[in-house]
Amino acid sequence: MPTPFVPRTVVRSARPVVSEVAPDALIQTDFAELDSRVTMRTSWANERNILVQSIAGHAHEGHGAFRGARYANTTMDDICAALRLAPDAVRLERQRLMDGVTEYVNRVLGGEEFALLVDDDGVPLLGMGTLLFLPPVSGKDVLRGLYLGALRDDADVRVTAEEKYGVIIGGGVSYLVNLEAMEAAGENADKLAHENHDAEVIQKLRDTGVIVADSGADTDETSYLYVRHRRGCGTSDDACIVLTGMVHGFGAGIGAFLADALDTIEKYVPVFGGSDHALAEVIANQLPDLNLLPADAGEIAYLSADETGRVPDSSLRHLLAVDRRYDQCAAEAHLAYLLGRPFAPLGLSHRRTPVGEFYDYCEARLESWRKRNVTV
Repeated sequence: MPTPFVPRTVVRSARPVVSEVAPDALIQTDFAELDSRVTMRTSWANERNILVQSIAGHAHEGHGAFRGARYANTTMDDICAALRLAPDAVRLERQRLMDGVTEYVNRVLGGEEFALLVDDDGVPLLGMGTLLFLPPVSGKDVLRGLYLGALRDDADVRVTAEEKYGVIIGGGVSYLVNLEAMEAAGENADKLAHENHDAEVIQKLRDTGVIVADSGADTDETSYLYVRHRRGCGTSDDACIVLTGMVHGFGAGIGAFLADALDTIEKYVPVFGGSDHALAEVIANQLPDLNLLPADAGEIAYLSADETGRVPDSSLRHLLAVDRRYDQCAAEAHLAYLLGRPFAPLGLSHRRTPVGEFYDYCEARLESWRKRNVTV
């Protein structure tokens, strides 16, 4: 089971002084600008807690109000502090979203085949009200999609797919990183996230105290940061959701969406480290008719791979952001498409890619994959 949440009782002290951290005023401006124009298909509290992560991304990349100025070492704690939010409260609220998915999984494993997509308090998963109005969904199919979506990022799973299809899929893992040791080693969060770090380099980062743990609770001196192991073609979360649904059924598409959300949310919770993988392991151990193996997740990893560099890849914020012209978000359009229902003509990836063109791409990708597997 995922690591149980243990509420913190320690008041966080001042974090060490680290360079390349965004000024409070810029963080506040970026949040105000983003919050004024974004409405998500969830509660406002959830929206705020997702936007906090978006602000961190803007600071790292120089987007939004940062206007080209990059602050690579800005952490989620820094964002919360600038916005006068209690970091522990934000972490707890995000953990509650993850716990809701776990509660749903446990009900399905307990025999509720068509369990509503809600937590034990009756709140829709992720606070997404649309999930209450979907037709009855097989819980086992949702769990299959969760399993596939969680494992498709696993390094060993991706290597298997790469060997089979002759494509290199980039990837990495998040670790607890000591911020002062990171700077002393000449690294910053941007370098860790974008440059290659093979096994030898990862071991050196451990030996020099940059990487202090794979999982656990962070401290005032550490932060949970993504470390890229190798470059390669990216993968598309949109493609994962849609193609998982096309291959394994509508419920599996929902499960893939939930897995993607968990992967995003767990980047800022009280205890870090692979909750989605832990949930996949529970599903594998307790769902006797899962009928899937890690190799099946490898196929989803390949199908989701962006070999052209042009496939849209929506973050959780963009998946839930409502286009007010149509009162629909990208996640709802994907679910409508999988159900064979009309969908709004949204644009994906900052509205650059028409959603209809993306679905045409998914159909062509699936057809090519099926033909290839006839002879493979």
